[in-house]
Amino acid sequence: MPKSISILPLFDQPSSFRQYQLNNRFSSLYKLVDQIGSGGYGFVMSAIHRITKQEVAVKFIYKEKLAITTHEPLEISILKRIQHPVIIDYIDSFEDMNYFYLVMELYGCEWTASSHESSMSSISSPMTPDNNKRIDHFSTSFPSPPQQKVRSSCDLFECIERHIKLSEAQTHKIFHQIVQCVDDLSSIGIYHRDIKDENIVVDSNFNVKLIDFGSAIQIPQNCSRDEFTIKEFHGTISFASPEILLGLSYRPEPAEVWSLGILLFTLLYGQVPFSNSNHVISGNWSRPIQPKSSDCMDLLTGLLKNNPQKRLTVKQILQHPWMATYSV
Repeated sequence: MPKSISILPLFDQPSSFRQYQLNNRFSSLYKLVDQIGSGGYGFVMSAIHRITKQEVAVKFIYKEKLAITTHEPLEISILKRIQHPVIIDYIDSFEDMNYFYLVMELYGCEWTASSHESSMSSISSPMTPDNNKRIDHFSTSFPSPPQQKVRSSCDLFECIERHIKLSEAQTHKIFHQIVQCVDDLSSIGIYHRDIKDENIVVDSNFNVKLIDFGSAIQIPQNCSRDEFTIKEFHGTISFASPEILLGLSYRPEPAEVWSLGILLFTLLYGQVPFSNSNHVISGNWSRPIQPKSSDCMDLLTGLLKNNPQKRLTVKQILQHPWMATYSV
């Protein structure tokens, strides 16, 4: 097992919105502040520990959306057991009749919109129906999160909005951290399955952490990672691989590598490389008018192969010449 990742033993944890009775123990420890974000399976708020004054992020997960409501979600189970410098830190968990509460560190700096006008079409996904965050394919109607102030996000999506374009060196620093994290997770059979700029929080020095393990899977220990396949998909369509869009059974690692390719392109150019699902399936990705270094473009080509068997592996990504171009 890589030295950069450690597994902790599982241990049990017990489990106001203005008119909602929160878990009593949670309320005694934390005071909710601002809404940070929301999605199809829950919403996230910032909170302050009443004694230590530590600011944290609290994800409220809808129990009704989970296949199993009597046990904690896999997302909580994974974060409880993992300590990694590029994964958001688990702090605590609670529950009530309607929600699981996941308390995490609040990481990164708040990115605000650029002070000068820029075309959103140049930085938003072509598959986005409006100028807000990309929409999860599985988002559905559910009771709204509390109507409070919405805090500026700390994620890469807003970072890209502010910077318009990251430099190749800045992109390299971010991408190298994420690929190393993916490699460390895959070594213990965990795949995130929703890697994208919105699920990566970043600080002002471009150090990042991966968040939102709501779509993650843990491959059983008695299964070979090279032979294990799955059919269902709970990620984001604009980052989904061709085999997923075709409804085929797929191996987690090549699908993860495809998402890394979409992420790399997005960091470099501020938009995804495909305008629709048909282009994804055909592998017809938009070659930029202003290409980056030859090594960088070669890596992109290896990541965005529509045939999963021809895609680079995570280990091959780490060994690619571009990954050694800049010091990390």
